[in-house]
Amino acid sequence: MEYYKEKISWLRQTIERSNYMVCLMGVRVSSQCGCTNYRDEHDAYVIEGKYGYSPEEMFNATFYNTRVEQFYEFYKNDMINVLGEVGEGLKTMQRLEARGKLKSIITRDIFSLPKRAGCRNVYELHGSVFSNHCPHCGKQYSLEYIQQSDGVPKCQVCGTVIRPGVSMIGEMVDNGLISRAAEEVQKADTLLVMGCNLKSQLANTFLRYFTGEQLVLLNSQEHFADKKADLVIHGKPMDILKDLGI
Repeated sequence: MEYYKEKISWLRQTIERSNYMVCLMGVRVSSQCGCTNYRDEHDAYVIEGKYGYSPEEMFNATFYNTRVEQFYEFYKNDMINVLGEVGEGLKTMQRLEARGKLKSIITRDIFSLPKRAGCRNVYELHGSVFSNHCPHCGKQYSLEYIQQSDGVPKCQVCGTVIRPGVSMIGEMVDNGLISRAAEEVQKADTLLVMGCNLKSQLANTFLRYFTGEQLVLLNSQEHFADKKADLVIHGKPMDILKDLGI
């Protein structure tokens, strides 16, 4: 416990000394907040038993384009039925942003957790379930419209099937968005990585751009790459941020 308190104190001091802190937020944060995680082994097994297809097969651009009825059955019942809760850890991030300490958050989260907590400078690499549109006329639709639709949600103006505002498996992420996020990492003197290890897809994409002073890792699981970080705290990232008392 004392060792943990020392690390929390070190993290607090690192944040206070930082002039430009950027956060890479991994998918384990979403899971900790209670969001659906189709990558979870147990959940994936249950979903495959229910539909006869794995989540990776269904949350896929090809599946969406060829089996849209089945896609939306899965998407509405098993992707956007549980959106998670915004807890004290995310509120800590909002307070750090309001103080000018946290400059930006880069995340693969599709449930807009940081934005729902009040953070503004968020790079949602894989989009958001809260942003949906008609690919024909461009009309925007809320998440509630998708959830409450009978069967496949269609545009009220032209009748076209509405497109979820998320990047599915097999789709390219916006290169412009990646470039802007990389520029943020290049500016950072402190890089806070949480909810993923340093060999994850998110970290692999952006660590090459970091030339700052402090690399901080908050993650619940140990990994051989942890040694690359200047400070490592093992535990649930949202609990660690809450314990900061900021």
